[in-house]
Amino acid sequence: MSRSHRLLAAVLGLGLGLSTTCLAPPRAQAAPNCAAGEGVAGDLNGDGLADVVIGVPAYDNERGAVDILFSDGERRLLKASDLGLPSSKGDRFGQSVALGDVNDDGCADLAIGAPGRSSSKGAAHLVKGSAGNTLTLMTSFTGSAAHGSFGAQVLLLTPQKQTASGLVNAGQQLVVSAPTADDGKKWEAGRVEVLPLTKGFALTGSRTVITQNSPGIPGSSENGDRFGTALAGQGRTIVIGTPNEAVGKRTDAGSVTLLSATAAKPTTFRGVAVTQNSPGVPGTAENDDLFGAAVAFRDNYVLVGAPGEKIGSAYFAGQVHVLNFNPVTRKFRSLRAVHQNSAGIPGSNHTGDWFGSSVALGVNTLDQLTAIVGIPGKSVDKQFNAGAVLMFRANRTGGAVKVFRQGKDGIVGKPEPRDGFGSAVGVLNGNLNDGEAMRDGVVIGAPEEDIGSAEDAGSVTYSRTLTSWWSLVLEDTGSATPPADTLFGETVATAAAA
Repeated sequence: MSRSHRLLAAVLGLGLGLSTTCLAPPRAQAAPNCAAGEGVAGDLNGDGLADVVIGVPAYDNERGAVDILFSDGERRLLKASDLGLPSSKGDRFGQSVALGDVNDDGCADLAIGAPGRSSSKGAAHLVKGSAGNTLTLMTSFTGSAAHGSFGAQVLLLTPQKQTASGLVNAGQQLVVSAPTADDGKKWEAGRVEVLPLTKGFALTGSRTVITQNSPGIPGSSENGDRFGTALAGQGRTIVIGTPNEAVGKRTDAGSVTLLSATAAKPTTFRGVAVTQNSPGVPGTAENDDLFGAAVAFRDNYVLVGAPGEKIGSAYFAGQVHVLNFNPVTRKFRSLRAVHQNSAGIPGSNHTGDWFGSSVALGVNTLDQLTAIVGIPGKSVDKQFNAGAVLMFRANRTGGAVKVFRQGKDGIVGKPEPRDGFGSAVGVLNGNLNDGEAMRDGVVIGAPEEDIGSAEDAGSVTYSRTLTSWWSLVLEDTGSATPPADTLFGETVATAAAA
């Protein structure tokens, strides 16, 4: 069955009232061309538009895959075997996906985590992007800790420096978390590994292993912390979420570690730990807050999800914190905490909303940083756990605030029980170098969406403008509808701006 017919069948299965003009995504206008210094974050083929990249770790008995929609309209389901890699049940290839320009050619490259590989030692793979939509496996790294789940989170850092010919990437790094790695006698304490790379994608020097017992790293490794459950970063800054951290006697209260390095010592990370008991941070660390379950970082702003936060009598209502982190002084300040009962925020808190389960930071003009917050447990039109997404201005108070959900404002579909719309959120980056007001797009996952009779097949909604929305289902072959239990939309790629 052709791709257009498969998509039509999927749309009918969703019961969406779409015209046929909405069945194919908009195509890029510029001719693909990898040009150093002119790339857009997340643009694999150099045509000037970021591509939609979705990890599908539950695909084919958790062998996993990565689904890619290039901005020229081509769709690709990338499996480990397509790259010449071994593939086994439980590998969860695509559990995490990150984009960054490793070789500084103007086309983004792809990091893919497979934390279940080799009995959960885990693996991470680097794939080169290029004009013509060609994807080439460059190198692979395996985990060094037994059952560490290396590859649970991946991040590509591409810091820049000013030269006579302009800004160039310098000191690129692959950052990989292994949250279930033991640290000495502390089981599942977790670790994060920093792998410095050459422009040829090879490891240069040795890995740097960061745990909460490492020199200069705040805190201490404890049983079940799972340091590295969430990961974000930009330039030479890494943000590490540890939602299972105990704070005093409060279990699973959670913490976030803010680290930075310098050009002179690019693998020496130092920083500060933040909890809801830290001075100046609103609230109090409590059991099951899960502070740090989701993190985002951009231009010195940090967005932290605490989806387990109890607000009033509403359990697991959730909230997010907006922080500012100075990577030079390694100091932070709290700007505010936001939940659904906050002034100016639409809606209200309810038990099981899980507000803050996913977070991202995007830009809607040159000076307006937008917080994107998933609320996958929110009931919509009396549909339990249908899910929604909130967007609000992050870098200052006021400004536009908007809730997005299925079946409204041009978003296809309809709220249904247990869709989990907003379980994952990501950004489609705009052009940083065009000299005009930039607007990022957004990607939203609904991994438990039923497609026809296929339960939990999942769907993804995306927009580059927040006015025209498009819906995707898994790009599989040989079937009118996607396979059940694939949870498409569970993982959305991150692209860290330089």
